[in-house]
Amino acid sequence: MRPKTLLAVLVLAGGRGVPQREIHRALWGTAPPATVRAQVHTYVSRLRRALGDAVEFIRTPEGYALRLHDVTVDYCEFMSLSTQAREALANGMSEKGVTLFSAALAQWRGAALTGASEFLDAQERPRLEELRLSVLEEKAAAELGLGLGRQVVDELTPVIEEFPFRERLRAQLMTGLYQCGRQADAIALYQEGRTVLAEHLGVDPGEELNSTFKALLAGTLTARPLGPLPLPAPSRPADGGARAALPPDLLDFAGRDAERALLRRWLTDVDPAAPAGPIVITGIAGSGKTVLAVRAAHDNAVAFPDGQFLVRCRDASGRPRPLTAVLDELLTGLGEPLAPRDGVDGRLWLVRQRLAEGRRLIVLDDVGSDAPLDALVSGSGRNQLLITGRPRFADLPGVRVLALGALPQSEAISLLTGITGRTTAAGGDPAALERLVRLCDLNPGALRALAAQLTAKPHWTAGHLADRLADPRRNILDLLRIGGLDIGATLRSHYTELPDTLRHALRRLAMLRACHVSVWSASAALELPAGDTEDLLEQLVEAHMLTVTGVEGDGSFVYGISGLLLRVLTDEVERTEPEGVRTAVAGRVLASWRGRLNGTRPGAPEHDGPDALLGTRLAALTRSLPAGPFASSAEFCRAYVRELRAAVGRHECIAEI
Repeated sequence: MRPKTLLAVLVLAGGRGVPQREIHRALWGTAPPATVRAQVHTYVSRLRRALGDAVEFIRTPEGYALRLHDVTVDYCEFMSLSTQAREALANGMSEKGVTLFSAALAQWRGAALTGASEFLDAQERPRLEELRLSVLEEKAAAELGLGLGRQVVDELTPVIEEFPFRERLRAQLMTGLYQCGRQADAIALYQEGRTVLAEHLGVDPGEELNSTFKALLAGTLTARPLGPLPLPAPSRPADGGARAALPPDLLDFAGRDAERALLRRWLTDVDPAAPAGPIVITGIAGSGKTVLAVRAAHDNAVAFPDGQFLVRCRDASGRPRPLTAVLDELLTGLGEPLAPRDGVDGRLWLVRQRLAEGRRLIVLDDVGSDAPLDALVSGSGRNQLLITGRPRFADLPGVRVLALGALPQSEAISLLTGITGRTTAAGGDPAALERLVRLCDLNPGALRALAAQLTAKPHWTAGHLADRLADPRRNILDLLRIGGLDIGATLRSHYTELPDTLRHALRRLAMLRACHVSVWSASAALELPAGDTEDLLEQLVEAHMLTVTGVEGDGSFVYGISGLLLRVLTDEVERTEPEGVRTAVAGRVLASWRGRLNGTRPGAPEHDGPDALLGTRLAALTRSLPAGPFASSAEFCRAYVRELRAAVGRHECIAEI
């Protein structure tokens, strides 16, 4: 692997000498062996023997350079053909340009840097992927100019699924669909992109995508020349200072008035000369953490004269980005010139050096529990860190935590009608709108998914969609999935990231089929003492899997499970748990209810005497059950009958059920 990595490093250098330090970092990261120079020399010798006269390895004062002779290298061919294609387009030879672009893209026969080290892959793969996509976009622009819409549709349809945030690709695919007479599909593609950008990035479509959509609606869409893209290069401020690089504010933002007011006070009512404690915005999936953080940053930008910017800590698929990549982006935002950097510790040192200067607002978005926030907070100086994520980070010094719950009903309806009112008549039925927002738990992400459904299907009314959501034969999560927006998948990913003990507890609680769970019923379901059960439930509150919804007469809390999360957990139970387990859980909880009922009457025997009225006993047992548990559940029916038999065992008509 390392000889291949060395060869790739020298090829990508394009003939320039590569210092030993860069070679060592590509081969071993930040932990090269003591014999590093001897090993590199050995790899060069192996490559010389393997490649012969086709290439020439040149020793430079600092490292090595590679000179290519009579040999073809796919990377070099790609760069050369791309340049020739641009020259052909500049000279008005569009057909030749398309042919040359096709030849350039044909050099890609799989993922870049396959077989190279993970260190070189992390450094170079994003740049190479951006090069490929840029050429693909230039080729599509030339094809659209030639009226080759069908060819563009065939080429870009699979690409937009992999890269849903690339607005230029989406605009080109919309134009290709329009050229094929598929206007409805082009409109749906725009609505899908708008939803994906809003949910995942908290932004609206840019000028290019919006203007394409407007021209599509007006019937004036043409393949206007988009021009070649410059080769990607990391951006840096010309003056070495911090940049202002927040995502655009969301046009259809609605609600969270109380939270915005609190954030305004936290962000502005401070001593500008003193260190600022971090602010954490946390909440369940779809609660709008990123959207609120971006809105707050725009609202209070004047308080941060040295800049505001956002760094994302997860990629579009929800996976954590490499820590080195996050720190590099943070350093770029802080104005640190691009230069070789040594590992995580070296990057953290540079970050702390830069944070010692100025007053900025830095949004760290979707931060995981393993992020080195202690090091960043302790060195943040007068800079304000605004952190979004599922952990509460309550142990950070000076932290202020804002936990987002469901929207108030009025704000939820305003959000839904604000999005749909411009394109549909879905806002005309107040009762149906109230049903809709209740059915999706007043969750902002779910509301945006519903709005996207209504926008993409203008023949649907709010009442029609509410009926579909309430239909027990349908999975509500399927109706909350459109384009790249999938609330169920996000909730499922949150569940899978939990420790085994918490996942097991959630599955047992889901077997209760209830949105409200008391400590004693959870204790019976989990087969744990009440104290241990409460500790587990509180851990699930910390993880935003449960909320506290009330207090029992004995002072213990009642916990709530979101209906959307309960649907995800029910799927997990049906997939992983045998029916016998579900029946046993139902029986234990029913037995606990019966025991509590008997316990409320001091001295009452386990079974009533023959003189007790059967109807009164049955009514009391039934009333002891909370509303709605085990509804339509076979395991409930079996367990309930068993408990009835135990409660009124002297009565033969019941005992023989």
